[in-house]
Amino acid sequence: MSPVVEPVGKIVVSLSGPLVNPRVIHEAVRFSRLMNSKLHAIHMSLPKAGELTMMMDPLRKYSEADLRDHFRLRGYPELAETIPLKIVKGRNVAKMLKDVTNGADLLIIGHKHRNRLTAALATGSIALQILDVVSCPVMVIPKTAE
Repeated sequence: MSPVVEPVGKIVVSLSGPLVNPRVIHEAVRFSRLMNSKLHAIHMSLPKAGELTMMMDPLRKYSEADLRDHFRLRGYPELAETIPLKIVKGRNVAKMLKDVTNGADLLIIGHKHRNRLTAALATGSIALQILDVVSCPVMVIPKTAE
């Protein structure tokens, strides 16, 4: 006898700042429609976002309206108004995603390819760190050449 396959009820899509890969939005919407699932959006914000520092230009602080604009700009104006959206502050992206995906059936994230220098300097891919801690399946959407 085949095992029972549970429906996918909640999909969470992680939105970065201004450079959200349009494919991340499109795939999240496509899968939520195909699976008749509720789509939720989240954004991780560093605690010092929007504050001046001595070291560099401040990281932009994104508002809920900024993040909803990602859906409007990609052709989903109705979804932009209704999608549950959460902005989470913290330093550890993987831990924050673990906390906010509790109860989710699928997490969709984007991934951009790193050059050799940033790959050598980094201790590990954030995508791999996320895979190590979240309890739901993760779909990673690669950034492709425009």
